[in-house]
Amino acid sequence: MDQELRLGTRGSQLALWQANTVAARIAASGGPPCRIVVIRTTGDRLHEAPLSEVGGKRLFVKEIEDALLNHEIDLAVHSSKDMPALLPDGQVMFTAERRDRDDHDWCLAEMPGSGAAISRFVCPTTASNDSLDAFTEAAPTSLGGGQIAYVRDGSYRLPIPPVIPNVSAIVVAPLSDPNASHGVQSLPYFAPSGRTHWGISHLRWLDASRLIYVGEDVSYPRDCSSCPPDTLRVGLEIAILDLAPSPVAVTIVPGTDSATSVTVGASSDTIYFTRDGEAVVYRHIFSSGVTDSVHDFGAGRLVRDVAWAAGRLFVVVDGLPEIGGDVHILGPTPGSDSLVQAPFGGGGGVVWFERPAPSPDGRRFVAQGYLLINGSIASSRDIWLYELP
Repeated sequence: MDQELRLGTRGSQLALWQANTVAARIAASGGPPCRIVVIRTTGDRLHEAPLSEVGGKRLFVKEIEDALLNHEIDLAVHSSKDMPALLPDGQVMFTAERRDRDDHDWCLAEMPGSGAAISRFVCPTTASNDSLDAFTEAAPTSLGGGQIAYVRDGSYRLPIPPVIPNVSAIVVAPLSDPNASHGVQSLPYFAPSGRTHWGISHLRWLDASRLIYVGEDVSYPRDCSSCPPDTLRVGLEIAILDLAPSPVAVTIVPGTDSATSVTVGASSDTIYFTRDGEAVVYRHIFSSGVTDSVHDFGAGRLVRDVAWAAGRLFVVVDGLPEIGGDVHILGPTPGSDSLVQAPFGGGGGVVWFERPAPSPDGRRFVAQGYLLINGSIASSRDIWLYELP
């Protein structure tokens, strides 16, 4: 019998569901048997404190990562986001934890488009301090002379950082100096739909003065009074943030309830989006107000994410939450559907991708993803570059 694979995870209901889902998928693919190893983290041990006084991402992953490094487990199952993006000059930007610093800030990192080492970090401070800060959802653009929008979160230790950020906002800065930012929309906020957007995802530039994104509900449920909190994000709708007026103005794109991702098409008149639990890629045209289906992957399928470039749609299909799935490329020929194959000859290698970010010419994309070999996860979450043939 194959050697047992030890999957380390927290003991909350959501964490156990994720770990058991990974184990089931590995077994279904012919991989080795899995054993779930529940690891109690610092955050779990501090469950007696009020929710506003415990947490911080590092508290809920440190012991799991240490167990992996000490070979006490073979695979760590927990949530993390890198959210890569291609800069106009071809470099790759993503979110990376500064494990070399005591504050473990999540900073913007840059590396050459061909890979290799990180060439630059963009952090809120040049040295470790008494707060946990995170830069996420980086959205660079050459429009407007070169700008970048991202979400900036900050949490001061009390002496333990809270789960919910003390400060959270969408900010905009020159692409040449992302730290020279100014806040354009605080989070959470009350949207025109009557819903509260506690967070956002899939931040994009619609044009030089408007941002588009998925407005989300973010909650921190506990399975019991003594259980540690989890983070649950649910897409509510697609919102547009117009930076031109003062104050800025938020509008809701009609017909986008339960949206999970959004991308901008050939012009600011067209967007594509996905919905929770569906197998369809939708298109919305602002000038006509029409929303229609551009591709249905069929019964039993699940579309998780979509990105557009040069007449191609890069669609993440099936797979698992927080791990990714297969990437299908639709177009540029009408009706064409190409499955991105793993960049490994033989050996049963396959990569499940999340958050694909294509180049403007649609000939390459970067994404975060896991390598699976013979049904077993064989890598940590890495940044992948895929060149189309």
